[in-house]
Amino acid sequence: MKYPKLSILALVAAMAFSACNSKLDIAPSNAWDDKTAVTEANARILANGLYERAQELEYYGRDYNVSADVTGNDMKITAANSNRFTVEFKYTFTPLASASQNKTWLNPYRVASQASMIIDKLPETDLTKPYKGEAYFMRALAHFDLARRYTRPYSQMKDKAGDANTGIPLVMNAVEVPATYKPSRATLKATYEAIISDLKVAKTLAPVAATKEDAIFRASQQAASALLTRAYLYIGDTTKPTDANWQLVIDEATPLINSFPLWSDANYLGNYTTNAATSEDIFSLRFLTPENRGSDNFGNIYLPNDGTSTSGYGDVRLNNSFMALLDPADYRNAAVKAFSGNFYMMKWVGNGLGLTGMSNVKILRVSEVLLNRAEAYMRQGNLALAAKDLSDLRQHRGLTAFTDATPAAVRAELVKQRRLELVGEGFAATDLFRLGGIRHVLDADALPQVEILPTNARVAFPIPQAEIDANPNMVQNPDYNK
Repeated sequence: MKYPKLSILALVAAMAFSACNSKLDIAPSNAWDDKTAVTEANARILANGLYERAQELEYYGRDYNVSADVTGNDMKITAANSNRFTVEFKYTFTPLASASQNKTWLNPYRVASQASMIIDKLPETDLTKPYKGEAYFMRALAHFDLARRYTRPYSQMKDKAGDANTGIPLVMNAVEVPATYKPSRATLKATYEAIISDLKVAKTLAPVAATKEDAIFRASQQAASALLTRAYLYIGDTTKPTDANWQLVIDEATPLINSFPLWSDANYLGNYTTNAATSEDIFSLRFLTPENRGSDNFGNIYLPNDGTSTSGYGDVRLNNSFMALLDPADYRNAAVKAFSGNFYMMKWVGNGLGLTGMSNVKILRVSEVLLNRAEAYMRQGNLALAAKDLSDLRQHRGLTAFTDATPAAVRAELVKQRRLELVGEGFAATDLFRLGGIRHVLDADALPQVEILPTNARVAFPIPQAEIDANPNMVQNPDYNK
């Protein structure tokens, strides 16, 4: 018997409701049929499955954020490595990627597909509305993450955002017949419109979260608002101070900034090594003891094998240009460890459950929201307000106030603070290229790499060849077919 060749997206649709594991108080189920899977009684377990999907090793469990780190300007990989992420660091990736890269395309789509099943198939009642709100948020997050990885920055595409095949395939409906599901790519404009539309719905349906509450480990109205600040910021036209998106960033950001206090303690690292919600956290994925992956725990790719406290791979290290940004008084020095002539990022050393490298992954924090607002003020030309936000963050990190409200100084400080604050959290390459930077790690011991301009085709990752081969409607990113 011959079986049809299924694209990765079709396979995702086929297994949308398989093997969802519960993290709360409902037992897991591994063999639901459509009739039982969409009942009201299973609402919580269906929503829980979204977070399990997002925690896969090849998504927020490790690979998604690490790939963003090593393709930016803050990290390096040297000749002493375990052969992980070297292709990404050197920008030598191709459509014939490893199984890991294929799964990093697959896993966000697993989230989006299951979210669409919940949205379309789960009966809507007062009980199920919050779970549908979570699904809208998680679908938006998954599509956003795919857009950040597989499309060019919107800031480079403002005149071409409506062109065909510039965005990603969007899973906006439950897939009824997976075997025939062969979607094409949306435009970049339509991609971001879908993300923003879902987040607006999530703001009305999802649960409410507040500072230091365990609600931050689930999608919430506040998480939707925080992700909207990122979306509006990314699509804003940097040539137009009057672009409405800048004010939308500010309007979404301000209530969050007023509700979620910035950390102010010198033990900056302690905010990452706790299993509890902290004041800055808006949305995080919590990893519990049964989710221990041993040597594959998120943090082990960064942690040194120092013979005493940690025994990680230490492959991904902070480079000289990043270390030059750190002032001795900066509380963020607490998240850096000097060992054997190198500098290691320790944010993901562990979340207090006794397992090295198993950490709660912070996806949305109020410090990013504050930096998003500062950038929006800067784009509007409100330099004094931008400087005030940057100064606020600096002073909460043990630094002196920032008072230079000139255009060049504000922009330089904004870039600097985004690098210092968000390092290791999946922003390095996105920020670098959307802000027009050039990627080149100059450390003498770094693996050889070429200079990557923001116009380089490799700013967008290639769609896996398995998807291209199986789906005749899928168009590869430019220059990967050569």
